[in-house]
Amino acid sequence: MELGVRGWSLVVGVLAAFVVVIQIVSSNFDIRGPVDLLAHDFVGRPGIGEIKMAGLILALVCMPARLRWWVLGGVLALEGVWNLQRVIVGNPGTIGNGILWGLVGTAVFAFWKLRGAEKAATLKAVGLGMMLIVMGRVGDAWLVLSTKANATVLDEYVELADRALGSPSWAVGRVVTDSAFLTEVCSRVYVYLPVGAAVIAFFQLRNVARDGFPRHHIVRTFLIIGMIGPIVYFIFPVVGPTYAFGHELAGAGWQDVWPWVSPDITEPVAAPYSQFIARNCMPSLHTAWAMAIFLHGWRGSTASRIFGTFWLIATTGATLGFGFHYAVDVLAGAVFTLTLEAALTRPETGWTKIRMGVVAMGAAMFAGLLALTRYAAMELATGGAAATALLLAPLVFTAAGFLLVERPELLSVEDRPGGPTFPGRRRRIFAQRSQV
Repeated sequence: MELGVRGWSLVVGVLAAFVVVIQIVSSNFDIRGPVDLLAHDFVGRPGIGEIKMAGLILALVCMPARLRWWVLGGVLALEGVWNLQRVIVGNPGTIGNGILWGLVGTAVFAFWKLRGAEKAATLKAVGLGMMLIVMGRVGDAWLVLSTKANATVLDEYVELADRALGSPSWAVGRVVTDSAFLTEVCSRVYVYLPVGAAVIAFFQLRNVARDGFPRHHIVRTFLIIGMIGPIVYFIFPVVGPTYAFGHELAGAGWQDVWPWVSPDITEPVAAPYSQFIARNCMPSLHTAWAMAIFLHGWRGSTASRIFGTFWLIATTGATLGFGFHYAVDVLAGAVFTLTLEAALTRPETGWTKIRMGVVAMGAAMFAGLLALTRYAAMELATGGAAATALLLAPLVFTAAGFLLVERPELLSVEDRPGGPTFPGRRRRIFAQRSQV
């Protein structure tokens, strides 16, 4: 998205202000904020190396081709130096310091030596890579804040509502638990989600240094999901079946029955839970991001379509199979992304009446799904097929609305000043019937 110098400066300024606000709030709660975490990543033992790898890949993809190998070589050399001293003192190796210093060094080099379009492309590339890393650290602080804000969780409500779908977390959890192969595949996909997004970004952005940025790409969606989604954690606090009903945290669960037996719940309540566990289940942002990988993958080549489809299926299996989410969380995550994508996709068409209607419908469907889960959990658990249809309806309607915005030709609907019209054969049939 070609914003110009002022536009990109505004974006950077807004994000920097957002980071500072989260840092101040974190400090008030005596927890480590994003600035503290990033400072430690630069000079200490960095955490969450996968998102730093994704940031590096994204930066390499977007920068001019002649710089890629030099930057990659510099990063590898720096990682080697940092890990050599770790080996000397007897600590295990890790990654992150070299990536961060390599990206900062590249930005300094671009300011100092490069000129014109090459300078702009390099700075944008480094900025996107660092943005992903910084927002990851904001998310880490945000998860801890969610524990401070909510002493109770709503897992009993979600577990009951999930019974209308056949309690998929329990069913998939048994399958994954019994299979070492599935456990390994799902864990890799779950952990390397940012790298999966970087792969799709490669398909979309590999020529941006030459051709400029497309008006819509996966990084845009990824960052917006990460900025808006966690807000719901404070509205609808849920920790997930393996924590609430399993053995992931010794002594913290109410009933240690996941994934073998459904818990005994007679009347759901908002129950107190350990405030050392993040309330990061509703919606499932892992599913939301995987859905973004899927949707953006299907805008590309056959290889990107296959990759995106695999990543969505494997991520869904992991979120349910490891007991990190209920099926309702997964549905909410999918509806959330489809609604955001309906707002972001095909920006060249503007805010048509159809787009505004679809976004409003998606937001209403998302809110309705949460309200149903909270206030009609018992009725959903005993409602049979009607309850199942009620929970699946938000996903079906939002997906149809998204297609209406993304590919109106598939549904043969055009958005015109006078409202939707039906082109081709159906328009002629409608006209003939009107004359009759």
